[in-house]
Amino acid sequence: MIRAVIDTNVLVSAMISSAGNEALLVMAINQGLVTPFFSPEILEEYSNVLLRPRFAFPAEDVNALLDLLHRRGNLIDPVPMTHTSPDPDDDKFIACALAGKADFVVTGNKRHFPQAQPAGAKVVNAAELLELITLEL
Repeated sequence: MIRAVIDTNVLVSAMISSAGNEALLVMAINQGLVTPFFSPEILEEYSNVLLRPRFAFPAEDVNALLDLLHRRGNLIDPVPMTHTSPDPDDDKFIACALAGKADFVVTGNKRHFPQAQPAGAKVVNAAELLELITLEL
C-alpha cells in the first residue's frame, strides 16, 4: 500500500479536470491503491481552498472528495514544523509526511518541497506516482 500526503493543488487539479493524472490519483485512492495521510490543518486547507468562489466547485462535489479522503485515509496529528519549505504554507505537508511515515508527498509544485526531507518521503507529481502504481500492479 502506498502512503502519500497529497498537496492541495493536486486536489484542485483533480476537480478541474476529470481526465487528468490528478483525477486518476483520486480514483487510485478510491480503489485503495493509495492511502492519503492528512492532518486537521491540511483538511482545513483542502476545504477552504476547494470552496473558494473563484473555483466554483459544487459544494457537494467538494464534500464527496473530502468524505472519500476521510474514509480511505489516515488522520495524523503531527508536530508542527517551520522553515522546512520555501513556502511556509507547505510546512504542514512535510510535518504530516514525517509523522505518518509517508512514502510520498504528491504535489504539482515540486520546487516547494525539498528533496532531502527528514520524513524520507519522495516528492513526486501525480503522473510519477501513477507510474509507480502501475509498476506495482
